[in-house]
Amino acid sequence: MNKSDKIFVAGHRGMVGSAIVRRLESDGFNNLLTRDHSQLDLVNESAVAKFFAEKRPTIVIVAAARVGGIKANDDFPVEFLLENLQIQNCSFLEALVFTRSSRRSPFLKRRC
Repeated sequence: MNKSDKIFVAGHRGMVGSAIVRRLESDGFNNLLTRDHSQLDLVNESAVAKFFAEKRPTIVIVAAARVGGIKANDDFPVEFLLENLQIQNCSFLEALVFTRSSRRSPFLKRRC
């Protein structure tokens, strides 16, 4: 990765995503793109496509997921799975297939 690469970190407010952002910033990467849920709904395919078309990130790191803890995952396993698959399909695949602007796109899977 180059220090000038435009890096989109999806999920930058979560535990993993925020650690990634802190590390990138401490390593001198200053061209980071972040959007919270109110700015970009990662399950809204058209919004994600528009974001990628406009911003054209070079690298995409998908650390975003719907999380809720052990009880929430036990109570709503299908809902969590479906929303996380939507996030994966809209953000990760958007970076790889639609815009083809990303050289690298790590996708972090997690559960609870």
